Amino acid sequence: MSTNTLELSNIAYAEDIKEFRLNGTLTVVHGVIDPVINRLASLNPLWTFTAFRIARKSSNEYHVDGFKVRLDSEELGTITKSYMGGKGDVIAITNDRIGKVRSRSSSYRTADADKAIVMAKKMFGKMSPVERINKAKDIAESIVTSASWTKQRECDNDSRVVNKELEKWASTKGYAMFMEYIDKEAALDVRNAVIQSKDRLATLKVEMQTIERVQSDFGDGKTALIVKDAGKYLVKIGDKINLYSDGDLPTDIRMKLGMLKLVEDTQYLTDIGCRVTSEIFVLLIDDLTNVSEGE
Repeated sequence: MSTNTLELSNIAYAEDIKEFRLNGTLTVVHGVIDPVINRLASLNPLWTFTAFRIARKSSNEYHVDGFKVRLDSEELGTITKSYMGGKGDVIAITNDRIGKVRSRSSSYRTADADKAIVMAKKMFGKMSPVERINKAKDIAESIVTSASWTKQRECDNDSRVVNKELEKWASTKGYAMFMEYIDKEAALDVRNAVIQSKDRLATLKVEMQTIERVQSDFGDGKTALIVKDAGKYLVKIGDKINLYSDGDLPTDIRMKLGMLKLVEDTQYLTDIGCRVTSEIFVLLIDDLTNVSEGE
């Protein structure tokens, strides 16, 4: 092969690669794909081989390791340098036809230049009417789906803006108007459901405040942790641990403990604390006045 492949008349360059060719740093095609490009470009003068990928060959020299092949305005496929474990650098021939008949890869890869040339001759060619309509269908489907997703995202974004302000208004100025509508105009089942939920919401907010307070104080060591053990009570407040019997348990602790014994496990009582299990309790201690009794 005497002719430098880059000197052939049907070799072209992508815009971002032209400058490398013009300044003399892009001199050759990568040795793995060079015989394939040279042979196919010589045999098919109407095909245009556009260099779209380059790699550094030395400190001041590059070589082309990827070409897009076109006939008129239609892309026939690509020929690139690839890599295969156990074989090293190989030639990759890629287009839609090859991708449809191969299950593990969209490319035909080989280290044999002759086999690569045969594959390109076989698979590179203008699309048939069926191939063209199928490709158009794929493109159209992609665009239509993409447009739907894009518009849905735009709708969601604008809906969030509107709903945020609507909720803000409804929770302030609009709340009285809403409740007036519920009292005077809403259907009976709707009125009952809203009133019940409104009452529950008020209760839940108080319970949530208690839960948050217990969580905060417990994390800061500002609660009384009580463990019922063999008829006695281990009480940990801060770093101190005391053992009490029923008789000498501080009054405030006994009262709060008694209230927590009346609820189910994992339940909270406002200003009291939490019943973790039937034997473990967490008490809020801000209001305890005689927790040191019996020490």
